[in-house]
Amino acid sequence: MARKLLLIIFALLIAGTTVWFVRNWAGNQAPVVASQPQVVAPAPVIEVKKILVAAQNLPAGTLVRENHIKWQEWPETDTLEEQYVVENVRPMEDFLGTVVRNGLSAGEPITDSRMVKPGQQGFLAAVLRPGMRAISIQVDETTGVAGFIFPGDQVDVILTLEVTQQTEDAGRPRHASETILSDVRIVAMDQSTNDQEQEVIVRRIATLEVTPKQAEKISVSRQLGQLSLSLRSIATSDTGDRAGGFTWDSDASALISKPAAAGRAADKVMVIRGGDSQSQEFK
Repeated sequence: MARKLLLIIFALLIAGTTVWFVRNWAGNQAPVVASQPQVVAPAPVIEVKKILVAAQNLPAGTLVRENHIKWQEWPETDTLEEQYVVENVRPMEDFLGTVVRNGLSAGEPITDSRMVKPGQQGFLAAVLRPGMRAISIQVDETTGVAGFIFPGDQVDVILTLEVTQQTEDAGRPRHASETILSDVRIVAMDQSTNDQEQEVIVRRIATLEVTPKQAEKISVSRQLGQLSLSLRSIATSDTGDRAGGFTWDSDASALISKPAAAGRAADKVMVIRGGDSQSQEFK
């Protein structure tokens, strides 16, 4: 009996050892799968073109110059040329001298609907700053600085007129010049508002940007005498406002006597010398 039990135990050990050996051998014979590198799909190539955009913030009413706009890359679409101004399709020069109808931020695309071009309805109104008015005066080669005034320039307006005074010289008319307006912006010369065309042409009409009160002043001055423009320097740091100042013809020429002081009270000055004082008149 004991012998049979030992034989059974021995048979079980042999069977277990055989199973372990077979499983171990089968595991070692499993095919080795080589690791394959992960393939990354290339990013799709986005075609781009250059469109016209604002190079800086452009408030409404800005007269567009070359430094205000630039070309910038933009993703290409089927409707790109219909929506925006594309390089090599439309030139930048088409928009120089136009006026911004609605304000543009830097980098925002330029479109026809956002700009007003010379000759279009409402163009001059778009050039004017809020609260300002436009008024025109006639100029010639002399009064218009020989064609060297362009839209965007700042000028003084001078009135030259004939004056008759109730003095001893009443029989002889006097002449005087007066700066009636100072630091006024030119918005157009004749019908041109494009300051990019720097061609010297003697134009006949100058349109100025003024306040309502200044417009009235120019309107009545046209009936009094001749209006001239005096071009101001770009480098002028102060306003230099001489509006209200005047010059007589005798101040310009020593050959013309100064107007008599008839009808005007003499200026009195108190002169004190030591302990004495006396009043002296100056005519």
